[in-house]
Amino acid sequence: MKRIVIFIFLVANVYIAINQYLRYRRYNPAKDYNYPAKTKEIDANYYDSKVVMEYFELAHKAGSFARKVWYNESIDVLYENESSTQARNAVMAYNKMLSRVKFLEAKLIASKQLKAQGLDNEAVKFIEQKGIRPINYELYHQVDKQPLAKGDTTLLTWEVQNRLIKKGYKMPLDGKYRDATEEAVMKFQIKNKIFASGKVDERTLRLLLK
Repeated sequence: MKRIVIFIFLVANVYIAINQYLRYRRYNPAKDYNYPAKTKEIDANYYDSKVVMEYFELAHKAGSFARKVWYNESIDVLYENESSTQARNAVMAYNKMLSRVKFLEAKLIASKQLKAQGLDNEAVKFIEQKGIRPINYELYHQVDKQPLAKGDTTLLTWEVQNRLIKKGYKMPLDGKYRDATEEAVMKFQIKNKIFASGKVDERTLRLLLK
């Protein structure tokens, strides 16, 4: 009888200890789910303020979501081998938020780096929308305002001539858009199966800069 009482006592203590541990574990997650927003590395004055707001909101939301499913469902979203459907869905939702946060973060960091090179919001927006290399911004910006054509004498004309010469076309490298340059541009356009206007528009420039 005494042994039975001792056994029951031990079982009860184990049960209480397990419950206390589970309760502690539930309200004291082993990992920090907060996503540290990189306030010093990003461009807080990005041309689209909604992107900055979304970045900070999602960075906070991701951590809040992770803690919520931990406290309420004991689901660890950082553990991707969760077995239940509910747990897998939580992991997917968390990773989706995290992926978006990192995408926005990369965009904002890149913007700050471009501004450190002397570019402004207008230039950053142009570079992003056109999907071009920052080093080619001035070239694309000029062509975007007006295609390069016969009679132009600009630095862009010189750059176009230089590119065409490197591709095997013959003309003076003098920065003057004359007959020889126009003819070479037309041959280049025909070779690349685009309309042979003899003018350097964005499409032609993209092909030249490849």
